Amino acid sequence: MKLESNLPKQSPWLYTAPLLNTVLLLLVYFLFSSGFVVPSGIKVDYPESNSRLSGFDRAHVITIAAGAESALYLDGVRTSTEELRAKLKEHREGDRRAIIHADRQAPFGRVLEIGNIALGLGFEVAHSTVPPKS
Repeated sequence: MKLESNLPKQSPWLYTAPLLNTVLLLLVYFLFSSGFVVPSGIKVDYPESNSRLSGFDRAHVITIAAGAESALYLDGVRTSTEELRAKLKEHREGDRRAIIHADRQAPFGRVLEIGNIALGLGFEVAHSTVPPKS
């Protein structure tokens, strides 16, 4: 015996609404959760300071790693001191700000040398720190 339904046929749009709802929820989830991803980069142990400085959100980032050779990076790309000077000369137009991300164990003379290079080329220089642990 064959069973037949007496209910009227539903339009296909009724079944697409839950699908669209699910797709939009997944889209929103992935858009908001991308901010929780920790960016990879150079590990730097920042010194502590109570001061805060604003206005350096689009500045060039100069990173000085710890160690005997104290590797140097400009905007995440490893460079030498001479290459840093040449690249900063190229970027003298527009926003002339630089943030120095120096490790706590980086040689102080190296940090001053890099800071003086940027200052000599007319850049405003800021040193990145973290707030003290209380």
